[in-house]
Amino acid sequence: MAIVFIAAVLICLLLLLVLYRNLPNKKVFYGFCLVLALTIGAIGQSLLFQPKAEPPSEIALRRIAAQQQIFDDWYTSYKKQLDSLDYNWAQGQKIVNDYHNDNISLNTAYTRLNLLEHQAQVTNQELSKLAPPISLDDTNYDLAASILNKTIAYSEKQLAAITALKANANPANLSTDNHEEESRILRETMLRNGPDALFTAAETNSLRQNLTIPEN
Repeated sequence: MAIVFIAAVLICLLLLLVLYRNLPNKKVFYGFCLVLALTIGAIGQSLLFQPKAEPPSEIALRRIAAQQQIFDDWYTSYKKQLDSLDYNWAQGQKIVNDYHNDNISLNTAYTRLNLLEHQAQVTNQELSKLAPPISLDDTNYDLAASILNKTIAYSEKQLAAITALKANANPANLSTDNHEEESRILRETMLRNGPDALFTAAETNSLRQNLTIPEN
């Protein structure tokens, strides 16, 4: 801001020089100089003597610290389910890749996908129980709820993809006995039904800002 002010002053000085050389009536020039000087002085004073922001009160600091603890406790449980979602999807990819590389049979892939579907159902159920604490401030509660809602939507999409994989890996539903063709079906099923990336950076950054204790 100070650099911009200095640059503006220099521009004004150049303008004054031009006006001094070209204005025939010097009274007008001096009047303009007076107005400009008063304006620059007022702006400069406002920049130099800006009041310092009052430090947060002890009550405000304690409230932020309490909000931090409440959110951290909730986020610990949330993060556990988020890790479970990552693990489930990685396991689904591994099963499809293992079958593609002929490391496992279709029966084994189906059995493992059946178990994975159960695990994905458990993860989805646990997420649905993770309502943000009502003791959070309204703004922080809404941000945490937005994170959770996005994650539940992601989890439901992931579960649907795993269920579709299991159905296509079911030997009873086999439409071909060609390994390569069946592998293609499984890979396409995962790509077509897989969830979009989970983006919660905006909410997380806002929460981080709200729950950071200001420096004195």
